[in-house]
Amino acid sequence: ELDGAPEWVLKGHGNDGSKIYGGGSVTGTNNPSLARSAAIGRGRDEIARSLQLKVAAMLKDYQATMTGGGEFNKAADDEQLIVDVSKQITSMTLTATHQEDTWISKQGALYILMSLDIEHFKDAVKKMDDLSEEIRAAVVEHADKAFEELAAETK
Repeated sequence: ELDGAPEWVLKGHGNDGSKIYGGGSVTGTNNPSLARSAAIGRGRDEIARSLQLKVAAMLKDYQATMTGGGEFNKAADDEQLIVDVSKQITSMTLTATHQEDTWISKQGALYILMSLDIEHFKDAVKKMDDLSEEIRAAVVEHADKAFEELAAETK
């Protein structure tokens, strides 16, 4: 099935320091529009999963440096805030994903590589009015380091 596939098909997802990548695939349909939409959606989902993890880690790091000890809210409350903010940031930034490449296997499976520009991600976070200035600053400040770590993990 994957004979002759480009490296990104075999690798799946990753980060080259300037973009986050996610691959999506679909098979078993004769409808090219449906196949393309499904593969693009799956590529975006892969980007979203890695992005949500990184944003949650950035916010957790931010919260860990800003806590007031015993006066701070319960851990479950803190965790919920992180999840909500990471989903909010991910939803907004995924609108700027782009189709980078396409490959069709000999058996007809469609593979699409999607990308999200990291600088666009940081710009989008800076413009989010419904996040506090502290959270926006923390996410942008920690983004470069977090995405460098992601790049190192996925190489």
